[in-house]
Amino acid sequence: MIEQGITFYFTFVLFLLLLLVLSIIIPFYGYLRKRWKGLAIGCLVQPIIIGAIFFLAIIGISYFHVHELSKQREAAMVTISKSDTTGIVHFWYLKTNEECFYEYKEKENEENEYRGFNRGRFYDVVPLDSCSVGVDDKIVVKFDFSHKKVTATEYDEPMKVVNVNWERVTEFFKKIQELKE
Repeated sequence: MIEQGITFYFTFVLFLLLLLVLSIIIPFYGYLRKRWKGLAIGCLVQPIIIGAIFFLAIIGISYFHVHELSKQREAAMVTISKSDTTGIVHFWYLKTNEECFYEYKEKENEENEYRGFNRGRFYDVVPLDSCSVGVDDKIVVKFDFSHKKVTATEYDEPMKVVNVNWERVTEFFKKIQELKE
């Protein structure tokens, strides 16, 4: 995901630079059409067009970022959370590709879609045995397949299990079992 994001941003910035260079043509086109009056109008219109392009670019990048975050959340087999005393709620989204997406939100915005930047990190999901996984050497998630129950702890303190997708969980442990064989 990170490589795709970097490629996207790099391509997007190059495209914006190309549009910026091409916008220099606007005053020259005005000059060719109506001489000095066209040049003056072209010079006045050029910053408006550049502003509109950059505004659209910022909106595009924001929507791309929100889309990437929602893809990370939707790919989770288990979502766990923990509140701390400072009013921050921490979320861990464990995925089947042995990756965990972490983000945090303010407690009053817990239900809202997160739209900020630089609040997410990635951790590895490490299988500990046939029914438990560990995240970042401090979180342990245990699965009880017979009772369809999940328990999560951080340094032996219980955490809240927000969501479980049992199909993805069984798929994950089948894949792990196949790799061991």
